[in-house]
Amino acid sequence: MIHKYENDNKKEVTIYDLANITGFSPGTISRCLNNIGYIKEDTRKRIETACEQLNYMPNRVARSLKTKKTELILVAIPDMDNPFFVDMIKAIDEVAKSHAYSIILYYTKGDLNEELKVLNMMKEHIADAMIMINLNFTHKHVKAITHIYSPIVLSGICSSKINKNTIDCCDYVGVDTYKGTYEATKHLILQGYKRIGFISGPKSISVFYERYCGYRDAMLASGIKVNKENIIFKEAWGEEAGYEAAYTLLKNNILPQALCTSNDIMAVGAIMALKEMKLNIPRDIAIIGMDNIELGRRLSPALSTVSIAQYEIGKAAANIIFDKLSGIQNKSFENIIYEPRLIIRESSINKKVDRNYG
Repeated sequence: MIHKYENDNKKEVTIYDLANITGFSPGTISRCLNNIGYIKEDTRKRIETACEQLNYMPNRVARSLKTKKTELILVAIPDMDNPFFVDMIKAIDEVAKSHAYSIILYYTKGDLNEELKVLNMMKEHIADAMIMINLNFTHKHVKAITHIYSPIVLSGICSSKINKNTIDCCDYVGVDTYKGTYEATKHLILQGYKRIGFISGPKSISVFYERYCGYRDAMLASGIKVNKENIIFKEAWGEEAGYEAAYTLLKNNILPQALCTSNDIMAVGAIMALKEMKLNIPRDIAIIGMDNIELGRRLSPALSTVSIAQYEIGKAAANIIFDKLSGIQNKSFENIIYEPRLIIRESSINKKVDRNYG
């Protein structure tokens, strides 16, 4: 039987109002709403019907004061424009929802002060745990983290080889982007390209420095000189920065045979500049990115790239968080590093390359 409930006073409905209206005890109402223990199906339907008709909304603040849990996971990200982070956030959200948790996003812009600010906010227990996706960890980060007693997982989107300090202060999930750019550059070399350029975000940031090292070492391992004129580091790492970097190479009459970029978004910007200069990809210049975002696959020609497991990183980070929250994980910190995967598409293949260039 479906009961019809009305809130004539239009007041905020409490769990006690639901108890009075349905005839069930507040304890039964609470157990039903929180999926605790066995509740008869008829009882559950009557309570859910009452909640829907009266527009009952659980008071998260009151509940958190009682349970000492916010049922929230804070996710700090450095970039809102790069679709790379969407897959990572999606994975975190899926795991969170499976545990009846929600996520809240904090945009740090990759700024140290913002990152320290959100770490300090965790001391106030605004969330039960945090996943911080960062570009450059410092001793200041480590110091702040050691004063936080909630679970924290870091991800620098690179290998922790560069971020040794993170291993001893919290869990870390990353990917070996050194190997990623090494393999990307090696692929271009095996195509016969020797004059290979590289565009990236700031060299001072570990995420980009690791990728540069992979490019540099692949060149040197093949006996090819690394020409500084073919390397552009920008202060930003988005589409506009990629456009400006490629345009700088072109206006200075420095045209590499191929171009390796530190992420797909910079590659997209570079492609815009190349096309504006009436250059054909890959006939005039080949290009390869990193991140494997969906946009790269839809470009013409489709962008060769390196997949760096953003979904897997997000899922692993979230699983660590909930293992910690449930108490089933030991006190030692995990250090998970995923392997990159080279994805070859049309943008990096050129059958007419001068394979005898010296």
